[in-house]
Amino acid sequence: MKKNKHIRETEWAAVARHFYNESVDSKKTQTNRVLDDEVLLEISKTVEKVDHYYSLKKYDSGKAFEKVKPRLLDQKQKPIIFRLDYPLLKIAAIVVFVIMLTSVGFYLSRPWGTQSYSSIPTNEFELSTIVLEDGSVVTLNHDTKINYPKTFSHNIREVSIEGEAYFEVQPDKDKPFVIHAGETDIMVLGTSFSVNAYPSSNEVEVIVESGKVQVSKASKTQNNTDGVTLDPGDRGLYNNFSKELIKSRNDNPNFLAWKTRNIIFDKTTLKDVASMLSKVYNVKVKTEELQIDTLRLTSRFENNTLDFVLEVIALTHDLEVKTENEYYVLKKRL
Repeated sequence: MKKNKHIRETEWAAVARHFYNESVDSKKTQTNRVLDDEVLLEISKTVEKVDHYYSLKKYDSGKAFEKVKPRLLDQKQKPIIFRLDYPLLKIAAIVVFVIMLTSVGFYLSRPWGTQSYSSIPTNEFELSTIVLEDGSVVTLNHDTKINYPKTFSHNIREVSIEGEAYFEVQPDKDKPFVIHAGETDIMVLGTSFSVNAYPSSNEVEVIVESGKVQVSKASKTQNNTDGVTLDPGDRGLYNNFSKELIKSRNDNPNFLAWKTRNIIFDKTTLKDVASMLSKVYNVKVKTEELQIDTLRLTSRFENNTLDFVLEVIALTHDLEVKTENEYYVLKKRL
């Protein structure tokens, strides 16, 4: 397009009619200067730019959002804040807090802390033997339950039992072995001994075969000196009612007969013989008459069957053995 090209004001009407397709008066067209095609093209481009710019400015989205933003924020839901301003909520919070403290305290006060424990119960008729993580061996009598860790802690070896068991503990002077039985704690360094602590009994009995054993009343501390020290052949007896702990010499040669089936009778009354056989073989043996109770037996049995033992007793005293319901009955021969 030529420079310094000007359009008179009178010609702008024709330009407007040209772009908006309006009809042009022939007379006015004749009087107006004919517009150059090049001029029309340049004007067209200019008009398009102006129109586009005007459209953008007319609908400014940024400014529109800024105007409505305060109203949108006012319509948002305000957060709900719970406050313990009410007495019932305060009481509930206190109760929950106390329960949590009690639970944590009970858990931490347990003798085995956070260790993972296994529980082994024996049935009514069988003995059971387990080997602990340190190599110690425990033989369990019938109806006995033991709790023990899969791995002992770094400074102590702890188990608990209900019933009767024989322990053969591996020595370790830096890691004492502690048994929780009833209301007693039994501490050893390395020894063999038996523990009788059936829940149905009123006593806890400990008999030492070798080594040393300390028996004391149950305590949360490991350094409990309120007890007795048992040497080989000693017997410790704790009474659950009187809370007395008594040390004496063991005069029962059959304290391990339930494990070994080795039984010694030395002028023992048949009443006591029947009681011992009931325990060793886990059956019910009784005599039929009081006269039979007072008969005495001197004999030694080494891992024999119950039938063999009863047959020896019957031949010795001219008796016969009958089975009645759950019992083996010693009675006079007819």
